Amino acid sequence: MTAKVLFVDDDPSNLVVCEAACSDEFEVITALSAAAALKALAMEEVGVIVADQRMPETTGVELLERVRHDYPDTVRVLITAYSDMPAAIEAINRGQVRRYLKKPWVPEELKTEIRDALEIYQMTRKVAALELRLRETERVYALGVAAASIGHEMRNPISWISNNLSYAQGELAKLGQQANVDDMKARIREVEASLVETRASVNNLLDIVRSIELPSRSDTEELQTVDVAEVLRLSMRLVSGELRRRASLELDVTCAPKVRGSSTKLGQLVLNLVINAIQAMAHRSRADNIVSLRLRIQGQYVLLEVADNGPGIGEQEIERIFDPFYTSKPGVGTGLGLAICRRIAQDLRGTLEAGRDEQLGGARFVLRLPLS
Repeated sequence: MTAKVLFVDDDPSNLVVCEAACSDEFEVITALSAAAALKALAMEEVGVIVADQRMPETTGVELLERVRHDYPDTVRVLITAYSDMPAAIEAINRGQVRRYLKKPWVPEELKTEIRDALEIYQMTRKVAALELRLRETERVYALGVAAASIGHEMRNPISWISNNLSYAQGELAKLGQQANVDDMKARIREVEASLVETRASVNNLLDIVRSIELPSRSDTEELQTVDVAEVLRLSMRLVSGELRRRASLELDVTCAPKVRGSSTKLGQLVLNLVINAIQAMAHRSRADNIVSLRLRIQGQYVLLEVADNGPGIGEQEIERIFDPFYTSKPGVGTGLGLAICRRIAQDLRGTLEAGRDEQLGGARFVLRLPLS
């Protein structure tokens, strides 16, 4: 769909002139009022809106302020008389409009401005689409870092199951030939014990499978009551192998609070924060590295802290650490992990803050969520 140019003016003759001047190059629609303009914006893809400043009830600046809030990608241009110049300058300074044109405007100047504005609109849309794809890539990346340990995690319980089943089969075969009742009972107890171990190994495998599913379920998951401690347990299961190779884990979880939200999103947030902590210390040996998870209740909120004893976050970095594409670790990731974490925290009606941890001396991220 081609983005349209919307002209807004309460004078029909002005709209006729604008349409005549620009319709040969652009797809033009018009509106006689702010209300009609907002209705058109809701129904059409508008790349550029050009509004006259002097209109009854709602001025051009007031309309474009509303457009900036509801349709931030749409480029906003104001047409104003000389006497309205202060309002136009203030609108530019406040980010309400990109540019203003003085009356009487020159057709070629207007067309040049619209041409540039449409290029900006298309570029903004492309960047937004790219960011969306990178967010999905970041999800896969976060899972990929953790997935390296899954094979090892599953190998041990599978080996236990295989060995115990082989033992049980052998013992049952011997029982078929056993005549001594006491000896038979002893062997049965041994078989039962091996099957108990087998059941534990099966449960272990199920936990691993559940932790793999945690960050990959659909984002359309309905809001539900989420056990934060359970999400932590499953998330740590997923990265346990990576932690064993890279750092020691300190857990301070003495409560099991419930929040209203999505276990999928909360699990992804926890994974991203833990992986971020591991990456911050990747250049050091495991013996020197500590990752700490602390869960507690404070008033009507749940506080989850993820801290490490790595290099920490500089004062200048704190201001940008959650910006999309910003990374303090060049060549590692896309710089979207923490931006995604903050967005998830907001989706869960909470906050995510960064700073320096007083206990370990490295970075600390504090997630604050309202109790269910």
